[in-house]
Amino acid sequence: MKSQEKSQDTVPSIRKAVPEDKPADDFVEDRGVLTSEEAIYDPIEDKFGGPFMWLITTSAAVGGLLFGYDLAIISGVLLMVGTDLDGKSLSSNNQELLTSITSGGAFIGALIAGYLLDRKGRRFVIGFGAIFFTAGSIIQASSFTLAQMTVGRLVVGLGIGEAAMVAPIYIAEISPARIRGRMVTIDALAITFGQVFANVLNIAFEHVTNGWRYSVGIGAVPSLALLALCFVVPETPRYLIRKNRIEEANRVTAKIYIHATAEEIATKSELIRQQFELEAELLDMTLRQQLHTLYHDSANVAALLVACGLMGIQQFAGSNTLIYYAPTLFALCGFKNAIAVSIVVTGANFLFGLFSLRYLDAVGRRRFLIYTMWGMPIALVVAAVAIHFIPINSDLTVTNADMTWAGVVVLVCIILFIAFYSSALGNIAWLGNELFPMEVRSLGTMMVTLTCWGSNIVVSSTYLSMMKTLTPSGTFGFYAGINVISWIVVILCYPEVSGLTLEEIKGVFRRGFGPKSVTYSMQLQKERNAANKERQQTMDAANEKAKELESESQA
Repeated sequence: MKSQEKSQDTVPSIRKAVPEDKPADDFVEDRGVLTSEEAIYDPIEDKFGGPFMWLITTSAAVGGLLFGYDLAIISGVLLMVGTDLDGKSLSSNNQELLTSITSGGAFIGALIAGYLLDRKGRRFVIGFGAIFFTAGSIIQASSFTLAQMTVGRLVVGLGIGEAAMVAPIYIAEISPARIRGRMVTIDALAITFGQVFANVLNIAFEHVTNGWRYSVGIGAVPSLALLALCFVVPETPRYLIRKNRIEEANRVTAKIYIHATAEEIATKSELIRQQFELEAELLDMTLRQQLHTLYHDSANVAALLVACGLMGIQQFAGSNTLIYYAPTLFALCGFKNAIAVSIVVTGANFLFGLFSLRYLDAVGRRRFLIYTMWGMPIALVVAAVAIHFIPINSDLTVTNADMTWAGVVVLVCIILFIAFYSSALGNIAWLGNELFPMEVRSLGTMMVTLTCWGSNIVVSSTYLSMMKTLTPSGTFGFYAGINVISWIVVILCYPEVSGLTLEEIKGVFRRGFGPKSVTYSMQLQKERNAANKERQQTMDAANEKAKELESESQA
């Protein structure tokens, strides 16, 4: 008992770390928890490593692969299915139904995940989603009617909604702060790789009898692998500590921070436990109480506006419509093998996502968004001008199906648009879960995911209809306008949170929504960079001194 008390005494209290030479206004306090760099800096954050951390991240990212695969596979299936469903070809309304119903299922799946996350745990929800993925793939592959195919797409959507919600939370809670953005980006990259994989399958089975059935059925293989991995990977330390499973949390933490001492691991768990203890009344709240906290706490409301706003911007940018309907669009532009050409879109999405993975944490979320989003409306405007010269009728048929310079320009512009999009917006919008404190993280992330799929339903169910009503040129111009407005909103309202701990970020939003939080976050980043530079100089000086002493002793 005495040893335990001694151990507790060695753990720093998150209430006691206020530097005396700093004015109180430079710190943000919430229920006694300080959220500045100096207040809760934990040296264990520099001691991560080892294959275990990458194993669990890769396992969670398999859900991202299924997410991207099941969304993108429909783009080729719409052209390949022919008259196999009900003995007749799909109308444009049928195509919009099969595309958007998956988003509807994802909306419901996100609600289910939001209910289960804090009750059953993150790992349980991942496995539950894998079951939906498997069942949906089997139902689709065996479909002979539009109704059955629609049900299959709906069931797959349930899995997508759960994966989209739980994977970012799981990775964010288990990842060290310094590489959290990079690790969550791996999940986003898995989504884009899944889209490429779907296109490859569509190309491979395009000329095979009932080839579309193989394309959708193969999705059951990775979903079963994901289900099996759920018996291997652990729960996140934060969830385990919340459930008072401290010993288990310490074992998981030790595998992540392999260079940390036992004392540092205990300190890490104790800091998280203190955070929960200080807000204990918040952790056992009913759904109504959580909703009240989310929507009546000014910091939570600001975080919600930023996270949901950026996700809405991502969806209404129009990128998903290009992925869903790329073969249809390229066929209108005169490309003879539209399914094969569409892999250029998903390929660009994946390749430029790698660029984001490499530089996101170093450059920062805000800078990445500002430096890339301006290019998206420019690409769409040029595409709108080019597609005007293609003779597309109001029923989305073409008078002359031959390839022209305009079709090539449209293809190049779409590639450029996807390049700008996937470099930042496509990945950063999925980091919204890091903006919420633990007591409302699951609920806040559910709201972000619902924003995603609610917006996606609108976009995917109206794109072809807009092409008919506004003309293809007008549709491109409409989305260009949305992207211009979105870029301005990001400049004014999106704060920089790269490198901040999950507990620290709430302090940024205590400053409010908009320019105030942006200004404060930039100031906090400057202080952090200065502190890191000072620590590095101290370490370099100590190493240099050690070398000098070693040289003197040898002499």
